[in-house]
Amino acid sequence: MLAALSLVVWAPQSDAQTRNTQAVERAESLIAQAQYVQARDVLAEPAQNNNPAAQALLARLYERGWGVPQDFAQAAQLNRAAAMAGDPMAMNALARAYAEGLGVEQDRALALDLFRQAAQSGEARYQADYAVALETGLGEAGRPELAVEWYQRAADQDYIPAVTSLGVLHLEGSGVPRNPETALELFERAADAGDARAQNNLGLMYVRGEDVERDYDRAFALFQAAADQGLQAGLNNLSVMYENGFGVAVDEARARELLAEGRRVGGLSLQSRLQELGMPFDQRIMPDDWTRPPQANEVLAAANGDPVAGYRMAWRELNGYGVRQDIYAGLSRLEALSAQGLGSARLLLGLIHANGFGVPQDYAEAYVWFSLAAYGGAGLAPLLRDELALQLPPARVEHAQSRVQAYLEEFE
Repeated sequence: MLAALSLVVWAPQSDAQTRNTQAVERAESLIAQAQYVQARDVLAEPAQNNNPAAQALLARLYERGWGVPQDFAQAAQLNRAAAMAGDPMAMNALARAYAEGLGVEQDRALALDLFRQAAQSGEARYQADYAVALETGLGEAGRPELAVEWYQRAADQDYIPAVTSLGVLHLEGSGVPRNPETALELFERAADAGDARAQNNLGLMYVRGEDVERDYDRAFALFQAAADQGLQAGLNNLSVMYENGFGVAVDEARARELLAEGRRVGGLSLQSRLQELGMPFDQRIMPDDWTRPPQANEVLAAANGDPVAGYRMAWRELNGYGVRQDIYAGLSRLEALSAQGLGSARLLLGLIHANGFGVPQDYAEAYVWFSLAAYGGAGLAPLLRDELALQLPPARVEHAQSRVQAYLEEFE
């Protein structure tokens, strides 16, 4: 007897589904153009209507503070809803949140399971992320033999970062028998595709001459390619080549420049970065002659709420330029300017609290001001905000983010 045949009928999208799909596509285009506020507005309705793709995209905006105040808890809530509906991007993002304890209580076992579920979607980048989680163990013992399998799946889809990582495991014999020939092939493939890690790793193989014939000229070219992309290891290794005359004439000055650049790219601690930035004056505002006291009209303009005059007066009070130094008066003036939406005042307040300039050093307070500055579009603020988030306990980050939201609700 023949088995019963099932008839599959194609069902067109409803009007609502079509609108949701179009909204998500529009938002993706806006995000690619860095038009984050517009993307947020486009995503609001379909996300509220439980469209998982819209929820996952909106969560990304909250994770990165694009067009909205950075809010890990809100991002996790959106990702959780989308993940329950089977969205792999949301699963992968929620896995990262649980791995790091951002917006949720840290749970590495759950993180690993979510990475696995996202990888099972077949998307190469999520397969590679799952492989990284398996390789590192997320704080537990790693499982490199399983990582090899998942890196291979991503590499089979020509996901180049996975090709490089797979090459590393073959070269080290981690999770798989050591096979330098396979590693060489994988590094060559990824290096030809422009991957800086592969270029650096391949250069090291040619310098060492253990598994391939030593070739300093080839190594130099590979390190140069990696350094041109800003890879710290590439810069450091290229410095060694110049210092020793491997594949290039000895040039100790150039070697020192490259080493310094490598340290700058990858070696600056948060505190070093803050010290390097110092307390910059807003370059969009013409500075006063700080050697003289402020003119009466400048004082009056600042008192009447003129933002430029107020910023200059705050700068005088902070530094004692032409007036008696009064850091708290300067801070109070900057806070008033911040309430008017002046991004440079918010950035300066963040730097003051992060550096402990005349006040106790307070990274949580600095995070609030950098977040507000980032929301207003201040260029340096997002990087500093995100670095501070890694220095603070998750609970303090969450509290700071709630303060940012309350501030914006009051003043914007």
